Amino acid sequence: MQLLRMWRAPVDRARLGRFDDFLAAAAPAFRPLLRPALRAQAEVLGLEKIGVREDERFGRALDVTTRTEILDAELLVQANRLIAIYVQVPRQRTRLVINSARQVTTSEPGGPSLEVAYVAPELEFVEFEALSRAAEEMLGCTLRPYRFPSTRFDELKAEGRESPSVSQPADILSATILADRTTRSLATSIKTAGGLLLRDVARQLPEEVRERASEIQTRLQGAQLVESEIVVVCSKSQSQTARAPSRELIASLSDQGLRCACGRAIADERIEEALTITDHGRAMLDKSHWLTILLIEELTKVGVPLSDILVDQQLGGDEIDCLANISGELTLFELKDKEFNLGNAYSFGAKIAIIRPEHSVIISTERVGNDAKDHFQRARLAERSERLPEREQSEIRYIEGVEALSGAVRDLADQIYVADIRRILSTLVPLASLTANTILESIDRAAQARLDTPVSRLSTTSDAGAA
Repeated sequence: MQLLRMWRAPVDRARLGRFDDFLAAAAPAFRPLLRPALRAQAEVLGLEKIGVREDERFGRALDVTTRTEILDAELLVQANRLIAIYVQVPRQRTRLVINSARQVTTSEPGGPSLEVAYVAPELEFVEFEALSRAAEEMLGCTLRPYRFPSTRFDELKAEGRESPSVSQPADILSATILADRTTRSLATSIKTAGGLLLRDVARQLPEEVRERASEIQTRLQGAQLVESEIVVVCSKSQSQTARAPSRELIASLSDQGLRCACGRAIADERIEEALTITDHGRAMLDKSHWLTILLIEELTKVGVPLSDILVDQQLGGDEIDCLANISGELTLFELKDKEFNLGNAYSFGAKIAIIRPEHSVIISTERVGNDAKDHFQRARLAERSERLPEREQSEIRYIEGVEALSGAVRDLADQIYVADIRRILSTLVPLASLTANTILESIDRAAQARLDTPVSRLSTTSDAGAA
């Protein structure tokens, strides 16, 4: 897949004369694409030089089209990595009003800005420090991270909703452990029962994995999702009458006169070890928080910052599991630690209508029922004729099984990023191609330069020729 990272900085026009110097120092290991192409064409025409032509282009935004002028640009390439560097000036902004054919055009003042887009299969950009330093030294500007905005996401966040904090390593480890269906099932059984005798642990597991009971127990305890405690079982009623963290404490309390409800000394009753859910384990299982953590981790791996993620939000009477702004496109995630059925489909459809995301994703640890899929298909066909083409939502994505989560999130991000990269390249690549105006202007400049040659020099040349 291809990932996209971007930076931006306002730049003084007076410093743009050093743009070529900046390019030379920015990423020397990369090879330029636009300038060599123009140089080769100039050589064919017998011209001294053809620069990156100025042209008006349409930039990228969600529901806003920004008309810009490209002052200078270059594409730097190395193997499967690419750096797009360009200087643009916004001209005007045309905003499409949702659910209306009306457009509002406003002038947008502002000077030129240096834009850097990094395209690679990984997020790490080791050359950025050198590139950033070159921008400061040559162009006098400081590059800051930039991402395409989502108007709808910003509106929701402006209502007071907060982004999640950085997940702690212990939480990520616990979520990874609970991603295993058998392990999660045992933890859920312990939580539901309020405790499980150690001798009954294997019975809670499917027969084919019971030999893993000890291993699963160790993993749950190691992540502090469950803990061990001592349970006193009344020999008369066979019910649990007391719990303690250790056998030593039971013996000590028995010596002090503590008795079972049946009257016997508590130390004389049957004492067994049991597993109980911890506060940490309960927090991870409640509302499938472990699944939310895994989703956040996958989103950050594809370059979505925490500031562009909202989780466990209330919108009216609906609970929203996760919202993310992925490069300017609002994405709604529904998380289910069970099969996603028709009843869930009705609720999710209502959320889509309220939030109006560009992408809707259902993540089920089991499967999405065919009846739910059929419902979404019928609803989509019914609404398609009423929806503006430019606001039409994409098909709902189904992620069935936790093991499919990583690949599905990467595929979604790749689809969005590739579209963005294509827009950027579609704007910059034509700058290396000649147009009739470029050729004529270049020839005119060459002709003008000849006319401007001093007469004394022309005379000397003519005399030398005659001799």
